[in-house]
Amino acid sequence: MAKRFSELGIKQQDDRKIFNCQQVSITDVLNSEIEVIDFIPGMKTQHGEGRYLIKFTQDGTEGKFFTNSSAIKSVLDQIPKEEFPFITTIRCTKCGNGKIYQFT
Repeated sequence: MAKRFSELGIKQQDDRKIFNCQQVSITDVLNSEIEVIDFIPGMKTQHGEGRYLIKFTQDGTEGKFFTNSSAIKSVLDQIPKEEFPFITTIRCTKCGNGKIYQFT
């Protein structure tokens, strides 16, 4: 009988974090309180490179969304890892032809 991969004792080489939860749009969590659990910087998506993948909980349900918001990315880079998780609300402000997403 063939062995299961899990029985071989081999550790995966790719040690990147993977958030195993439902992906949503940032607009799905706008103006409502979320708890930011973790994030992965420098992700490449179909929309480009340098995106951040943010893992959160809302009303007891885990989720994740991608963002390229420079304001959110800058803030996340400044928060020490020991300060996670934290509670915030994401607000959107129109600025010219674009939108600015920020934690509040």
